[in-house]
Amino acid sequence: MKKLSLLLSCGLFPAVLSAQVLPAPGAAPAQQLSPPPSSSGGGSSSGGGGGQSSSQGSLFGGVLPHMDPGSETATWDGKIWSMNNNRLVRSKFEIYLATPEANGPEDQAYRDIMAQIVLLLAPTHKGGPDVSSAFALLPEAGVAKIDAGICNTIANGVYDVWLAQRKVTSLRSANDAMSKRRKQLEWNNEVAMSNAELAPAPANGGKGGAAAGNAQKQGTAASIGRVSGYVKEMAEIEARKKLNETAIGLSEVSGKIQFQALILQMFMQRRFEHALIACRLYPHMFKDGDSVLQLDDNSDLKKAFSAGMGVPPTVSMVDSLSSEAIRSVDEAVVAFDQLVLRQDYQSASNRLMEAFAVGEYLPRVRRLPMVQKLKVLDYVRDGNQLINALEMKDFGLAEELVTRMRTTSKDFDFSKPQAAIETARTVTDMHLINAKAAMQKGDQVAYASSMKSATEIWPTNPKLRTLSEMVGQNSDVQAQSLLELDRLLSQRAFRQIFDQQGRYLAAAINDPARQEQIRKVVSDVTEVTMVVKVAEEQSRSGNSFGAWEAVEKVYAKFPEDPEVTKIRSDLSVKASEYVSAIEKAKQHEQRKQSGSALAWYLKARYMYPPSSFASTGIERVITAVKAESAAPNSTP
Repeated sequence: MKKLSLLLSCGLFPAVLSAQVLPAPGAAPAQQLSPPPSSSGGGSSSGGGGGQSSSQGSLFGGVLPHMDPGSETATWDGKIWSMNNNRLVRSKFEIYLATPEANGPEDQAYRDIMAQIVLLLAPTHKGGPDVSSAFALLPEAGVAKIDAGICNTIANGVYDVWLAQRKVTSLRSANDAMSKRRKQLEWNNEVAMSNAELAPAPANGGKGGAAAGNAQKQGTAASIGRVSGYVKEMAEIEARKKLNETAIGLSEVSGKIQFQALILQMFMQRRFEHALIACRLYPHMFKDGDSVLQLDDNSDLKKAFSAGMGVPPTVSMVDSLSSEAIRSVDEAVVAFDQLVLRQDYQSASNRLMEAFAVGEYLPRVRRLPMVQKLKVLDYVRDGNQLINALEMKDFGLAEELVTRMRTTSKDFDFSKPQAAIETARTVTDMHLINAKAAMQKGDQVAYASSMKSATEIWPTNPKLRTLSEMVGQNSDVQAQSLLELDRLLSQRAFRQIFDQQGRYLAAAINDPARQEQIRKVVSDVTEVTMVVKVAEEQSRSGNSFGAWEAVEKVYAKFPEDPEVTKIRSDLSVKASEYVSAIEKAKQHEQRKQSGSALAWYLKARYMYPPSSFASTGIERVITAVKAESAAPNSTP
C-alpha cells in the first residue's frame, strides 16, 4: 500500500500543495508546514541546506514527493507539506460526504456489466477468456455517468490495435506475393542467362558463318536486355518488401505503446477496474509475450515503478497493483464501518479519506451509505472549523469546538489545539495584567502597547472588552470610542463598527480620516448585506449557481466577513458540480492548458448560462490563445 501511494503521488500530489497548518499563538497564518529545528542546529527543510539534505535523502533524490506515513507529510521541492490538512483535499472530501450513495438501478446495472467483463476476461472462465463478448459489453458500460466514457476509450484502443494488426496482415500478404514474384523473376533470369551461354558457335568463317555470328550477337543482346529488366524488377520488389517490413514493425510497436499508455493513464487516474480490464485484454491483442512497459528511461514514472523493485515495469505489475489497490480500499472501508460503530470518528474519517484518495471511483467507496457519511461529515466540518478558528485566532470558538468534538468522538486527539488555546490564554492574560498596571500608573504608551500585544494574540478575547469597558469608565468617552474603533479596524471587525456607526461617527467628528474609514466600512457592509440577502433569495428559489457566483464575487473583497463565509460554504455544497467546474477551469487556465480550461468553462456555462465567471473565463482563454497564435507571426 505504501508503494502504491507513492506511485499515485506522481500524478496526484502536485495538485494539492496548498496545505494548511495550525498556527502558533501570535504567529501569522502559514500555508507551509515547517519541521521543528533539529538538535544539531540545522535549518528547516523548507530552504537552505536542510532542504538539500532532505532532498538527497529521499527515495528518488527529490524527483518525486517523499511520503512519510508516520507524520502524514510529504517532502517535495525542499518543503514539507501535509497530506490530509489541505484545502483542496478537504473540499473534495466534503463534497463526497455530502453526495448520496451510488446505489440506484443504473449504478447497479453498471457494476453488473463491469463484473461480467472482468469475469469474461478471467483465465478461469469456462472455455477460456471470451474477448469478443467482453469487448461487446464495453460500449454498454461506457454509457453510464460514473464511467465517464472510459470503457468507450478502452474499446477504441482495442479497435485501433485490431486495425493495426489488420494492416500488418495485409502488408505481410503483399510481401508473400512479392516473394513469389521474385522467385519467378529469378527463374526467368536463370533461363535467360542459360540461353545466352548455350547459343551454338558458327561452323566456318564464310558468309554463312558471319550471318550466324550476327544472329548470335543479336540473341545475346536480347537476352542481356531481358536479364537487366529482371534484375531491375527484383530490386524494386526487394525495396518494397523492406518498406513494408519497416511499416509492419512501426505499426506493431506504435499500437503496443499506445495501449500501454492507455493502461498507465487509467492507473494514474485511479480507475483501477478499467486498468484491470485493459491489462487482461493486453495479452490477447499482443501475443508475442512481451509485456514490458515502454517508458522513457529518464521519466519519473519508470523510476517510481522500477527503483524499489529492481526490475522493468510490466503490464502484470500494473494488474497486480490495481488489484492490491481495490483490496486495500475494501479493507479501509470495512475498518471505517467498525470505527463508526465505536464512535471513533477521528480514525474513521482518516480511514475513509485514505480510501477515497486511493479509490475514489471504486464501488465500495461510492456505495457507502449516506447515513454513515453524514455522521463523519458533521465531525469533519467541526474539524475544519476548528482549523479556521485557530488560524483566525478565535480561541473562544476553538475551545467550544474542542469540547464538542471530545464529546462526539472518543478518539479525538485534542492535545495540540488545547495546548494552542491554553498558551494563547496564558500569554494574553500576562499582557492584560501589564495593561492594567500601566493604566493604574497612567502610562498610556505602555497601556496601548500591552493592549496591542494582547489583541494580536487573541483578538476576540472577552477579557479585552471587559478591560476596555473598565478603562472607559475612567477616561474620556470619546477617546475610548476612538481607541475601540482603531481596535476593531485592526481586527477587521467591520460588522461591529457598522452596528455602532452612530457612536463612532460622533466620536470621530473632528477626525476626517477616521470618518472616511467609518463611511467606507458602512458602505462595504451595506453592499455585503445586500448581496447576502439577494443570494439567500436566489438559493430559496432554486438558483444556487447564481447565488454562489454572487457571493463568490463579494467574498473576494471581504473574505473575513462571517456571514459571507457561512453562506459561501453552504452554497458551495449545493452548487458543488458548478463550483468544481469553475475551479478546474481556473486551474487549467493557470497552467496555460487552454483546451482543458475552455472545456471546463463551457461546461460551467452549460450548467448556468448566465454565469459571468464562465463568460469572462472563456474570453480570457480565447484572448490568450489568439495572442499566442499571433506571437510567432509578429516575429521578424
